[in-house]
Amino acid sequence: MQSCLKYILVCLLVSFRFLNAQNPVFEHMAEVSKLPDVEFYDILEDQHHYIWLAGNKGLYRYDGKLYVKFSHPEQKANSLFQLKLDADGKLWCNNIYGQIFYIENNALNLFYDAHQLVKGQLAPFEVRQDALRLFTATGVYDIDITTKAKTKIFDGMCISSASQNQTDYTSIVNIEGQEKSHRIYKLENKNSTKILDLENHKRVQSPKLFAFEDAVIFTHKSSLGNVIYLINKQTNSTKIIQTPKQIKNQPLYNLLKFKDTYWFLTSSGVFVFSFHNYQFQFKKQLFKTETVTDVALDFNGNYWFSTLDNGVFVSPNLGITHTNLSAVNAKITASCALENNSFVLGTNDGRLLVYDQNHLKKTFQLPGVKKIIGNLFFYAETQQLIVSINASESYIVNLKNDKIVDVSNRFSVAKTFSKIDDNTLFYGNYKEGIVYENPLTSAEKNSLRTSRVKASLVSDNALFVSYLDGFFSYDSNTWSSREIQFNQKRILVNAMAKTNAVVWLATQHNGLLKFENDTLKSSGIQLPEQLQINAIKSEGDVLWIASDLGLYHYHTKTQQLKALNAQDGLNTAVNNFLVLKDYIIVAMPKAFYLLPKKEDLYKAYKTARVRIESVHINDRDTLVKSQYKLPYDSNKIAITFNSNGYQSNKHVQYHYRVKELDSAWQKVPINTHVVNFNSLSSGRYSFELKAQNVSAQQAVFAKPIRFVIAKPFWETYWFYALVLGVFFGLVWLYFRWRLKQKEAQRILEIDKILADKKITNLKLENLRSQMNPHFIFNALNSIQDYIISNEKELASSYLVKFSRLIRKYLDYSQQNEITLQQEFEALNLYLQLEKVRFEDELQYTVNIDKTLNTRRIKVPSLFIQPYVENALKHGLLHKPKDRQLQVEASVFQQKQLQITIEDNGIGRQASEDLKRPSQQHKPFATKANQERVRLYNIKLKRNIRVEIEDLEDENSNALGTKVLITMPLQ
Repeated sequence: MQSCLKYILVCLLVSFRFLNAQNPVFEHMAEVSKLPDVEFYDILEDQHHYIWLAGNKGLYRYDGKLYVKFSHPEQKANSLFQLKLDADGKLWCNNIYGQIFYIENNALNLFYDAHQLVKGQLAPFEVRQDALRLFTATGVYDIDITTKAKTKIFDGMCISSASQNQTDYTSIVNIEGQEKSHRIYKLENKNSTKILDLENHKRVQSPKLFAFEDAVIFTHKSSLGNVIYLINKQTNSTKIIQTPKQIKNQPLYNLLKFKDTYWFLTSSGVFVFSFHNYQFQFKKQLFKTETVTDVALDFNGNYWFSTLDNGVFVSPNLGITHTNLSAVNAKITASCALENNSFVLGTNDGRLLVYDQNHLKKTFQLPGVKKIIGNLFFYAETQQLIVSINASESYIVNLKNDKIVDVSNRFSVAKTFSKIDDNTLFYGNYKEGIVYENPLTSAEKNSLRTSRVKASLVSDNALFVSYLDGFFSYDSNTWSSREIQFNQKRILVNAMAKTNAVVWLATQHNGLLKFENDTLKSSGIQLPEQLQINAIKSEGDVLWIASDLGLYHYHTKTQQLKALNAQDGLNTAVNNFLVLKDYIIVAMPKAFYLLPKKEDLYKAYKTARVRIESVHINDRDTLVKSQYKLPYDSNKIAITFNSNGYQSNKHVQYHYRVKELDSAWQKVPINTHVVNFNSLSSGRYSFELKAQNVSAQQAVFAKPIRFVIAKPFWETYWFYALVLGVFFGLVWLYFRWRLKQKEAQRILEIDKILADKKITNLKLENLRSQMNPHFIFNALNSIQDYIISNEKELASSYLVKFSRLIRKYLDYSQQNEITLQQEFEALNLYLQLEKVRFEDELQYTVNIDKTLNTRRIKVPSLFIQPYVENALKHGLLHKPKDRQLQVEASVFQQKQLQITIEDNGIGRQASEDLKRPSQQHKPFATKANQERVRLYNIKLKRNIRVEIEDLEDENSNALGTKVLITMPLQ
């Protein structure tokens, strides 16, 4: 008796602790993202599927990945309350100070400052088409949306209000004499109707009004607890409703209605009730340890719970319950379905936990030291449970009388059990497959095959067994076997299930197969690629498939596939699960999920509109437009985007394409919200983007963005035309230049020919001038005198020199240049003949610098002789005696040849004075030489200089003439 009482106390204690650990599946937003606050008052989803949070630190907007804070520079208090959407979808809120704000152009704007009206109380408000109705401690006011003009429509201290379809209900405290009267009024337009007058006004505390489509509920707190009134909207009648005991003394923060249930938000979580025949029927309590202030249901069926001190919770599916077994200091190692909605869990310390739904009913402790329970099998007919231990032990537990029988190693280390009939059981372990006759009472066995068993299944008269080395079918009458292969190859089957006449096989390497009409083939189910199937079970026409990505529900008749995964709150890989009458149990080592088999378990997921958030061009943010025209060098483009929704960064898959680049859609990695184009070439592009929730059927598309990137100037037609024009222009200029060059060359050649001709003519003229009649006459007279004087030798010598000089002149006059030696040889012959002419009254010297290579130095032909002739004819001829002439050739400044011709004659001025008037011109030889110098300098670039200096004494008396001829050495 004492042990039994102890057993019951242990069970109750464990049950209580487990019960406290039960909650619908949820995510704490602080763990999902960096929640900016822990104290929140209101929560709301707008038409763009942003989630808005009004809290102690301000107003925040959540887009699925980030929170954005909204504030105003004139905001008097950080805390914001009462989130509301008007008919246009504009968000409104207020604060205790009395400021009313709205969101527009992505900013918080101040609409009206009503602090003088609200008197420090949080005033309810409603937004109409053209006015905002404000319920304050000084009365009810309408504030014109456009002019901000206020109109008082009701006088009285407004404590609470609620609105539905342009009709307002307000709780008013009227002061009448010395008493305060609590009343409920109905306001339609500007008309008021009294609905309720509370008699026990002194006991009225925390009055609250809640308006719904079909009814209005008024609550207040009295000395006896919470009081609930139901107001009929049509008749304006009121009725007191019995307050459920669960919320009798709970502080009520809010009352909401979802579908056909009423949700009371309290400091002990959410109490959910149905309402029938003027009575509330309790259904469940959610988050009993939290102070819940508001609940919002988003477009994908996720419930958002805001709390007063613990942030925000999101439950993807209120039907899925998560039961934490952390109080059990052991791990779940086996599970088995019992009858109806009962099941049993086996642990690694030899305990059996028997549950009905999520309520623990019994606990069994196997005898002896701790044992690891490896497998369980239930005989419904006898209410007996076979317990296989992962050692050489096994037990049979009678659930009727709680008796535990040790059956040694009869069912030890079991991998699978399959009931063939009421008296026959197949049992497979790590080394063989065995058939037991009367397994609960007898150890007599028939070994079918020695090999490690993976799974087994009975279908009609066939037993299917998967071994480590093949898949076999046995006739249950004769136990004859045959191997079943796929594509003529052995297969390894991990799990099996049966629906009607089809056997489904989860294989190691070939995915999901089905055996139908004695044929093995692919299942035909459109499962995700490379899906790892961990277990399969069947129920009628339904096939349940457990995988690392969640649990799949496949209806074999309609061929409809549904999934439950992390987005539904089943945030785990499903390895072991049970199919009960009304529930699915997903067991984990330290917890289990309870999934109701209802149609609303599977949500029809939607995808929020995908929007382009920003466009960066060359790393600079720009306004988002539908079309861009960009220069060729603005071709680095980054496009960011987002689709709102709970954890959309994890659950939304984006694809994009640029038609001009690729017609195929490109996948964007999960949790990536940007596409980069580092260097787009010139052209027209249309960027298309689509988003799809991974559990949704249809994708949504963003409005395409078009980019026109101009060609660089070197690729434009005008540039091509310009280049061609420049090219042809350059070609034309080149040929013109070449023509001009050739013309200039031709002219230069003609000039050179003319110059050469002129030089030749000058030479001839010079020759003629040199061979003047006077000189020739004197030379011939001298020869004649020699002959008459019978001086034959002198005549002969003179005649030889004269002939030699004439020959040299004739020879050198044919050349433009001769050597310096040739020039001086001709000059010496000339001076020798002239000396005879001057009858030896002429003294001359010719000096040549020994450093000069006279054989190689070139000078203009017969260039020095005219200046020597001028010195003799005009300077020395008129001097009676002491006629001196010096001719010298030397090096001047290393690279110049200088020839000096100096005489001590009468000078140029005296010579000019002796000329007859008809002789007032320069000698022809001198003039010819000056022309030769000009031609040599201009045409032949010789840079010849001729300087003539008159020599005078200190009294300016003429001493002679000096000629300096300078030319480059060559």
